[in-house]
Amino acid sequence: MLWKMGRIMMPVVSEDMILDLVNQADIPIGHIRREDVFAKHAGFRVAHVLIFNSGGQLLLQRLALSRKRNPGAWGSSVASYLFASETYQAAARRRVKEELGVEAPTLTFLGKTEMMDDGCLKFISVFTMKHDGPFTVDQSQIEEVEFVYPQVIEQLIDGKMRQFTPTYLHVFRFYLSR
Repeated sequence: MLWKMGRIMMPVVSEDMILDLVNQADIPIGHIRREDVFAKHAGFRVAHVLIFNSGGQLLLQRLALSRKRNPGAWGSSVASYLFASETYQAAARRRVKEELGVEAPTLTFLGKTEMMDDGCLKFISVFTMKHDGPFTVDQSQIEEVEFVYPQVIEQLIDGKMRQFTPTYLHVFRFYLSR
């Protein structure tokens, strides 16, 4: 599916979106519809952005209750599947704008990690950026957002005081290891 932005046709984020199917080395070997990824245990790519405010707090997003996967769970400031042929950085910038309504002029590449997710090999590029808000959240995707100090997030995880997405737990540990 596509939507018009001026004269340029841009893909729309949906279950129908076309992703790169990737091998164990994160090399594209074909294409797959997003809705087929988990049923076919396909390798795919995502980008995560960790947004920090000037006080050092990290923005968490609580997924909308209507979401198919992990409804109501807390996750990264922004997360994005990559469209076929899209770069990690382009996906991160696009999704910051779509989910939070702000531009991402400067993204810092933190690194790349991978994890198994419901039988799929998921490659994750992690970026950081600074922004104090305000944000205009995409309410179809996000229930709420909140800035939290990383030390408090660790306590929330350790004490099982909040439900976090499995990918966020992986990304947060990756962030802490850097």
